[in-house]
Amino acid sequence: MLIATAQQRYGFFGTKDGWGLVRSQKDFDRLIDLNRRHHYKYIALLEPFQGPQELEQYKSKLGFQNAYCNKSSKIWIFWDEGWMGMVMKDNIQQLSMQFVAGRIKFMVTAVYARCDALERLELWEELEEIAGNNQEPWLVGGDFNVILNEEEKQGGREFTQYEAMDFSQCINNCALSEIGYYGSKFKWWNGRIEEHCIFKRLDRVLCNQAFEELLPNCKIHHMIRNIVEENWKVDFQGSPFLEFQAKIKKVKQALTRWSKETFGDIFQQVRMLEDEIGVKEIQLEINPSPKNREELSRKEAELKKIRYMEEEFWR
Repeated sequence: MLIATAQQRYGFFGTKDGWGLVRSQKDFDRLIDLNRRHHYKYIALLEPFQGPQELEQYKSKLGFQNAYCNKSSKIWIFWDEGWMGMVMKDNIQQLSMQFVAGRIKFMVTAVYARCDALERLELWEELEEIAGNNQEPWLVGGDFNVILNEEEKQGGREFTQYEAMDFSQCINNCALSEIGYYGSKFKWWNGRIEEHCIFKRLDRVLCNQAFEELLPNCKIHHMIRNIVEENWKVDFQGSPFLEFQAKIKKVKQALTRWSKETFGDIFQQVRMLEDEIGVKEIQLEINPSPKNREELSRKEAELKKIRYMEEEFWR
C-alpha cells in the first residue's frame, strides 16, 4: 500500500500474504525497484521471514540509512535520512516511532496483529494508550488481522459483527479515521481456489485528525490494481468471450500508456510483465480457477528471469 500526496510518497506497508505486497523474495525485489523509482520516505515490512541479523543487509539493498525492527522481529521499518526518528513503543504487535522532518513532528505506528482475538486485545489497549498521550499527527497502518464489516470479506464463514466489535471500539476510542484508497478492497487471499477461496481486507491505514490536517489530500494506492479496475469496465454488446477480450485489450492499452508515462521505454519488458501480472492477479480474484492461477505463476516466472537480466545490467 502506497501512501501518497500530490507532492511525495510517504510509505509502503508490506505483509507476507497481502496481494501486491511483500510476501517473498521476488516481491522484495519488486519493492527495491519501486523504491529506486519513487524514493519512499518510510517503508514497513511485516513478517519478513528473516532474522534480525539480516536487517542491515535489507537496509543496504533498499538504499536507506536508518532501520529498526521490533522486539518480535516481525516488523521492520526503514526511513529517510532527512527524518530524525525515535522509538516510542516497541511491542510484539506494533512499533510506534516519532519522526521529526524539518519543523514537522509526527508519529507512525506499524501494526502486525496476532490471529487470536484475545491477543489482539493487548494491541487495542496499546493503541488507546498511545492515543491518550499523543497530540501529534499520527498514522497507523499495517495488518490488523480483522475485518470491520461483511463487505470486507468474500467467501468462507458468514461474518458476525461480534468479531469486529473490539477493533471498531478501538478506532473510535483513538479518534482515528480511515484514509481513502484506490483499487481492490481485498488485500488477503487464502491461496485456495473456487468454492474454497476466501478474500479479506486485513490491511488498512488509519490516521487522527491532526494527520488529516497535515496531509489533507493523501490517499492509499494499491499500486497497479486501480488502473486495471478502472479500465475493466467496458460497455460491450455481444458474447461473454468477446466482452472479455475487449476488456483485456482496453486494460493492456491503459497499462501501456501508464507504463510509458511513468517509466519511459527503458526496460520496457520488465514494466510490461509487471503490468501483465497485475492483470492476472485481478483475473484470479474474479475467477480463482486453476487455469488463472497457472497463468499468474507463468508470468511471475517470466518476470523472475527478466529481473535477473536487469540486475546484471546494474552490476
